[in-house]
Amino acid sequence: MKDRAVTGRAIFALAAVLTSLATVAWRQSTARETMEALDRLARELAVAADQREELARRLVVIEGRPWISTEAARRLGLRPATEREVVIPSGGSW
Repeated sequence: MKDRAVTGRAIFALAAVLTSLATVAWRQSTARETMEALDRLARELAVAADQREELARRLVVIEGRPWISTEAARRLGLRPATEREVVIPSGGSW
């Protein structure tokens, strides 16, 4: 009878150890998946930040006078006014 009690406790202890090991393994795999997801999001965030910086640089160029003059000439056939074509009103109130 005593052998059965010892065997039962040993089986229970073994089951508890195996359950603990399985729980630890599950937690580690979950943590690894979470870290991989965080790394993936960090890379995506870095790419988005680079794209944003590139767009900001392009916007500075597009808002500049040289680009606007070039595009106005190309798309609309416009050109800068010559000195003779510029008229400055005098003394008038807007």
